[in-house]
Amino acid sequence: MEILLLLPASLVFLYSLYRLVKDDYIFIRKGISLEQSFDIAFTCFWISLFFSRLVYLLFDLANHKNIFLDFFRLRNGGFSLTGLVIGGMIALYIISKYKKLPLGRLGDFLSLSFLFALPVGFICNVVLVRKAALLHILLSSVLYFMLVIFFVQFLYPKLMSRTIREGTLALLFVVFYSVITIVTSVISSLKDIHAVINTQNITLIILLITSIILFMKVERPFSQNKRSLHR
Repeated sequence: MEILLLLPASLVFLYSLYRLVKDDYIFIRKGISLEQSFDIAFTCFWISLFFSRLVYLLFDLANHKNIFLDFFRLRNGGFSLTGLVIGGMIALYIISKYKKLPLGRLGDFLSLSFLFALPVGFICNVVLVRKAALLHILLSSVLYFMLVIFFVQFLYPKLMSRTIREGTLALLFVVFYSVITIVTSVISSLKDIHAVINTQNITLIILLITSIILFMKVERPFSQNKRSLHR
């Protein structure tokens, strides 16, 4: 049932990736075919799915007597979206370095495709959640839909016109994902403020700080080069 509910989001992700990659001149110049892009996406998916399950168990460690046996016992979904994001980042980095592929551009397109799928995934999962979690799901859907508009209308054109550096979209996605997840977690836990301090939010704060530092490292030299060219 849960797999079927994720099918629309998966189709949105694949279609978005197809539209982004099929006529991209950098991919064409580097000889990266559409089939190769989809192979990378599927490889990242399976690795990130493994991390998603593992991170879920680590976040919920107190409720598991044997983490190795519980890994194969799916209960109430049992997957972490944060683990999916972290796993995807690790998988893409390893694949790109091993095959000498453009990490930044691949990260941008995969992140943007994933962003398109997020609101759909949240909306589809409304039928599974309890009433207590309904606010979290609906709020996340709205925020990610607004983020899609911001990325498509403002950031994506800048990437294609080379106003911003490759990899910027991917890093900004991680920044916004971390912020949105923390904010929605805090709002959902207002009745029990102690629940805000948990392993997932601590991980997200570390992820947020790391992505901001990487963003500054990526964009600062690029901005300096642009200014020097205009002189």
